[in-house]
Amino acid sequence: MSTLRLILILFFLTLIICMSIPIQIFCNIIGFRLKKLYPLLFYRMIKIVTGININFNSKKYNKKNRGVLYIANHVSWFDIICLGTLLNARFIAKKEVSKMGIFGFLAKLSNTFFIDNENKNRIIEYNHLIQKKLQEGENFIIFPEGTTTDGNGIIDFKSSMLECAFDDRNQINIQPISICYSKLNNIPMGIYLRRNIAWVGDTSMVAAMANFLRSGRITVDIIFHEIMNINNFENRKDLAQYCERQIIIGLNQMIKVN
Repeated sequence: MSTLRLILILFFLTLIICMSIPIQIFCNIIGFRLKKLYPLLFYRMIKIVTGININFNSKKYNKKNRGVLYIANHVSWFDIICLGTLLNARFIAKKEVSKMGIFGFLAKLSNTFFIDNENKNRIIEYNHLIQKKLQEGENFIIFPEGTTTDGNGIIDFKSSMLECAFDDRNQINIQPISICYSKLNNIPMGIYLRRNIAWVGDTSMVAAMANFLRSGRITVDIIFHEIMNINNFENRKDLAQYCERQIIIGLNQMIKVN
């Protein structure tokens, strides 16, 4: 049954991707607004086909937010689907993602902002460019762990990835987000099952995605924490520590509840 499920999902995903590529290219050519809006529809179609159920706390969620840097923990490639479904925001990713075949191509089409972490000479340039776009009202999503985890905890955030939030005008807002993979087929997941659907270790991305898709219907809890202005933080390390605390609190609360 799991193999049949995987085949059907892959079939419909292929259809969506083949349909979406020319549409997104057209939107990118025509105008900025369409360029930003189509990825939301694309992620929502992927969400429906894969059967992901997303729960989120609507009180702290505002889809009309502008100029926000969303800071989240990273568990799986499907984090992108979940956040992309809810937020009108661009993802910040390592340049290596752009070279991941069809996935890199789709990331480019959906306007992902790629950075070269190894080129220290360009880090200041990246930060200034992101700051400018945030000041102009664009939203961004970043995973400051720099890699995926097993979903049961987080690893230390790379504070250097958060330098882009600090500008001279103190106009930029940040919002930490906890991502918790909580249920499989409506049954609470334990440590082992949560680790099994994560993308960690030496597992290839294709193998991790296939394992995720054949597992069953997965429920993901998205916890939006308080949105705050950057002037509440002295420096990027202070910001990184704050976000770590908020995200781990949200993650632990959802794991205990389930």
